Amino acid sequence: MRMLRVFSWAPRVIRNFMPGPKRARHPRIGTHGGTFHCDEALACFLLKLLPSYQDAEIIRTRDPQLLSSCDVVVDVGGEYDPQKHRYDHHQRSFNESMHSLKPDKPWQTKLSSAGLVYVHFGSQILANKLGLKEEDPVVCLLYDKLYENFVEEIDAIDNGISQWDEEPRYAMTTNVSSRVGYLNPRWNDKDQDTEVP
Repeated sequence: MRMLRVFSWAPRVIRNFMPGPKRARHPRIGTHGGTFHCDEALACFLLKLLPSYQDAEIIRTRDPQLLSSCDVVVDVGGEYDPQKHRYDHHQRSFNESMHSLKPDKPWQTKLSSAGLVYVHFGSQILANKLGLKEEDPVVCLLYDKLYENFVEEIDAIDNGISQWDEEPRYAMTTNVSSRVGYLNPRWNDKDQDTEVP
């Protein structure tokens, strides 16, 4: 009887040690914890519009080890490298604009993480949502209009760029950056967001 009991659990133990089909891991988008800003919120939203990131988990941390396990990282990590899907704009050496990355575009405003994601994925997102090719004139027109009338404002505000210098530097159409800021708890709220180590 004892022998039968031993063999009754053996198949479960063997299954635990045998290689089986691997479960697909959802992609991970890394960004910083703590107070959040409009630029990384928009960057994460834009990435989740892409089929490859639609089911992505968002990891909020500054831990380099956790960030290194992410498929894409925005607004944290001190690195801008589109080949590695790293889109931070906080390095002293960072000075990229839409114009510097796409010389045919006129906008000189320093990019935030939202702008970086938009530069690299905006046409793809629009084409996918509209069911058109990225080269379609409608996609190209919308790409420019959306940057000029929405994303550039977020880039400028996040980088502390004044809207006026005799002439307006960028269009202020939404003030969405302030609205996102209001979603953060106040400094003296008891339920402060604690950052993952």
